[in-house]
Amino acid sequence: MNNRLVIYFHYDPRGQADTACRFAVQAMRKQSRVLFFVHNGTLTQDSRAWLMENEIPFLERENTGMDVGAYRDALLQIGRAALDGFEEVILMNYTLAGPVCSLQKMFDQMQARPELDFWGLSRHYAMRSRRFGRQGRVPEHIQSHFIAVRRPMYEDFWQYWQKISLPHTYEESIRFHETRFTEHFAGLGYHWDTVVDGEALRDVFVNPIMACPMELILRDGCPFFKRRSLFTPYGDELRRTDGRAAAQLYTYVKDNTAFPVDDLIRSLLPTQPLTRMSQNLHWHYRIPESAQRKPVVFLSTEEVEQGRTLQPETIYAVSLSWFREGPLHWYEGQATWDASAAAAAAALFEAHPTLGVLGPAMPLYPAYARAKWRRWQTDLPVVKKAMQQLHVQVPLEEEQPLPVPNGGCLLLRGAAFPQGLPPLKESKDFWLLPLLAQQNGFYSADAGTEGQILACADVYQASLWPVQTPAGAGKLLARRIKHALLDSREADK
Repeated sequence: MNNRLVIYFHYDPRGQADTACRFAVQAMRKQSRVLFFVHNGTLTQDSRAWLMENEIPFLERENTGMDVGAYRDALLQIGRAALDGFEEVILMNYTLAGPVCSLQKMFDQMQARPELDFWGLSRHYAMRSRRFGRQGRVPEHIQSHFIAVRRPMYEDFWQYWQKISLPHTYEESIRFHETRFTEHFAGLGYHWDTVVDGEALRDVFVNPIMACPMELILRDGCPFFKRRSLFTPYGDELRRTDGRAAAQLYTYVKDNTAFPVDDLIRSLLPTQPLTRMSQNLHWHYRIPESAQRKPVVFLSTEEVEQGRTLQPETIYAVSLSWFREGPLHWYEGQATWDASAAAAAAALFEAHPTLGVLGPAMPLYPAYARAKWRRWQTDLPVVKKAMQQLHVQVPLEEEQPLPVPNGGCLLLRGAAFPQGLPPLKESKDFWLLPLLAQQNGFYSADAGTEGQILACADVYQASLWPVQTPAGAGKLLARRIKHALLDSREADK
């Protein structure tokens, strides 16, 4: 049965239906008789032309009411009578990426369950959260990124959309629609279920599609994952998971499916904080020891200070020194790559086509991380002003420094800087390099030796265990206060 109507909601601040979106639309179109594309805002000329060339009906509307407003306007344009010509109406949105496995298998599985009046891809379990009102009750529900409704429910479904309040915020969209939809129709006596069998995870995660997406793909044949897996705030991930879900998902999808995951990465970079994507995807590499070394062009201080054009296929190296003396300077020098190490590290650009900036891993000396954070906070106003002057419009996670530079040196892919390098006269100017690359769809990463990577585990444990006991936490706090005072006195000299 392909007699389905799919209403595909899309939003992009640039108005661009990216490669990943087009991949999903084409796949869903094969499983439906009509796919109706609704976009909040104005599409780019290229995206509009793509829809017309593929004879996909679409609606551009004012960016109000979020997904709720988009679905309601699409349904009004299609009309109530037209719904009766379809066996199912599917509401789907762009926040899902895929498919990464068979859509036909999913549809066959749910078609074999005629007792269902509506169904979805995945569910969110009941919880309480103050984000959603004083009571904060969130019932178990089908997640709104994919909901299929069958003919027996059409009249009540139509009435639901006529009466719904339009949200102004993401939280209101969740309250007015996502968390209400399932409970509302179940209360009217309609039966529902989801493709993903969440019973095995009910007592583990409230939101399995975010917490363990790769398991859902492998165990349940879940054909989609959330784009947000790649850029969700990493602190949130560490509160509910071990923080590896996005990186595992990326590797699996890249190695085992036809989904263009690197194109998705490239599309997300200009609109999401680089720090979040770097942490979720763990953009840290081991310098390959046996790989063929790649030629590197070392730029002189004069060339860097004056700015220059770069050749797309060339890898360049620039020197950077954050700290002029003391232990920080010494550790920075230890991390700096010489010509041989730079040529070995440059081989990583071949393996990672979206990598634009690569630098040495941060020295494991704990004071170095604190010093980098302080430098970021000091330099941030200058960085933001320079971004305005260079028309760099990527978002910043201001509380955390960018993943690179870490000091010492940086390798640059010429293609990540089609406008060339701006003049970089002071060390604080080098923060611009990962931001410029990001705007052009390239990410930044660091790389270390195998010894550095192995040592990281012990550094992590040594820093974590003291806070597990009151005595250890008190001692650690006193030590940090002491060093903060010393740093303050040093700064006043």
